[in-house]
Amino acid sequence: MPIYLVFGLDMDVKCAIYEGSDEENGNNADVRILVLGLKQNSTYLAHVIPDHNSPTKVISETDKEGILWVIAKIPNGEKSLLFNVNIYEGTDVSGKLVASGDDDAPCYKIPESKNK
Repeated sequence: MPIYLVFGLDMDVKCAIYEGSDEENGNNADVRILVLGLKQNSTYLAHVIPDHNSPTKVISETDKEGILWVIAKIPNGEKSLLFNVNIYEGTDVSGKLVASGDDDAPCYKIPESKNK
């Protein structure tokens, strides 16, 4: 009887909203993406799709343990309530989709420091 090994990917997506210094541009959101269990030293594309902002792409490489850690900057990101993220092998969305998820909690505002 054959034994099959199953490897799961663990993905976490969190967001934080930072107050902008320019009233016209609004507040920016950082979408922090952590994926464990990918190929070591490989290139991946994180495609972030906010529900009320334009999508953005971030390309990064995994470390020697197959961990991907990237931060996508979303200008005027306080408009969005949900940030969906798809992770693709390579540098384009035509690559193999390897993970998908979204932030499962609302973004919290982090006030800008008054001491600059």
